[in-house]
Amino acid sequence: MFSMAAGFGSKMNIQEAKEEIVRTLRAYTRREADGSHSIPVEKQRPMLLIGPPGIGKTAIMRQIAQETGTGLVAYTMTHHTRQSAIGLPFISRRTYDGREVSITEYTMSEIVASIYDYMAATGKRSGILFLDEINCVSETLAPVMLQLLQNKTFGNHPLPEDWIIVAAGNPPEYNKSVRELDMATLDRVKHMEIAADLPVWQEYARRQNIHDAIRTYLAVYPEHFYNITNTDRGQLFVTARGWEDLSCILRSYEEDGESVSAEFFLQYLQHDEIARSFAQYYDLFRHFLEGDGAFAAQLAGQRDKLALCTATECLAIAAILFHGIQAKAARRALALSRLGRLSELLGLLPTEEDFAPEEKAAEFFRQKREALRVKVDHGVIKPAEELRERWALERLEEDAALWRREARTQPFAAFASARLESDRAAQETAAGEILADIEEAYAILELCPQGRSSLLYLTADLEGDPSTEALLRDHPCPVWLRWCAELLK
Repeated sequence: MFSMAAGFGSKMNIQEAKEEIVRTLRAYTRREADGSHSIPVEKQRPMLLIGPPGIGKTAIMRQIAQETGTGLVAYTMTHHTRQSAIGLPFISRRTYDGREVSITEYTMSEIVASIYDYMAATGKRSGILFLDEINCVSETLAPVMLQLLQNKTFGNHPLPEDWIIVAAGNPPEYNKSVRELDMATLDRVKHMEIAADLPVWQEYARRQNIHDAIRTYLAVYPEHFYNITNTDRGQLFVTARGWEDLSCILRSYEEDGESVSAEFFLQYLQHDEIARSFAQYYDLFRHFLEGDGAFAAQLAGQRDKLALCTATECLAIAAILFHGIQAKAARRALALSRLGRLSELLGLLPTEEDFAPEEKAAEFFRQKREALRVKVDHGVIKPAEELRERWALERLEEDAALWRREARTQPFAAFASARLESDRAAQETAAGEILADIEEAYAILELCPQGRSSLLYLTADLEGDPSTEALLRDHPCPVWLRWCAELLK
């Protein structure tokens, strides 16, 4: 069994793990003025991610590599033997105390060699060696893996400088092949336990354009997101990977006009009950979204159809309506966050005479970018905050360039502030449109005789989502307030 100390702290979600790996990567590759590592190589612990299969451990490695411009070489260790990991033995001759002897040496590990090949092909000098299923290796390979985690070497060959190790494995309840890692090894790794987290995955799903039927279904049935059930027939399971792969094939089939049966979903959702449940929901989803996709507009004109909806169908409708509202509110919240940081930067501008000359403006932006770089290098700024800061700096530079071309007679601060207020006004218009969507959603669900639970569901989701809650806090909506009172009864 995989031995873990009891009482470790709370588990982190996959997004938190991703951010921690990025911070660690920056810390491990940072160097001092003399070229030495800020953290000595011997103090750079490999990272060990332990979490259920299909949760997205491999996916975040690809995202980190892409977003940071870092190299990535990935291996699934259950596919390797001792020879491919440590290299093949050969006999060499050496002289000791005047006597020539034969000794056994090893060729370079296939894994280490692949890193050098990757560096030669891409020019990337730093990167991540990702080793999946590390606690499921064979008995003969286990000592090699322990040596790697403890010393960053495969056999006699160390990893190249500025390459870090991220290893991953499954807890024993998900994999019968799990091997024990002893305390001496665990004491040499940076250990992170990962748990499934639907809200984090939903945010990822929005960015990756996961099928709307899947996203709204999981909003109605969150317990079906990651589910493993032990039965006398073996394990029945549904994973995040399964949902994402199902999304890809569904979109392809829909583009080709192909139909799917209930049995089709079992190929990706290997849990009978959940597969049947999603098959029914998908039929409902397709039924309501036929036509031009204007879901709310279609429903508003179908009073007779709404009157016949079951309670489950009403919940599905509420989830689909909320999905559209939440997406718009999230875009508005992101825009407001960026504009807020832009406003803060405007407040930090030097005097007009110290900013207006082009060379002084360039120096102001250079200093701000350098301050951001220092924060990033030291891991004291989260990726979302870094992106917001970069956006605000780029926007302010854009304003400065536009001001020089078009409005030099007006002070720059006044010019940039006017553009900022124009953008804020546009977000107020967007707020009005979202409020109208909310009112329409309530009007539609109130037409359903079985819709009370769906109305309470919509109300709770509007209150529970940060972007919609912020909107409604600043722009009270009477129908939402009325149903909030119902929710408290």
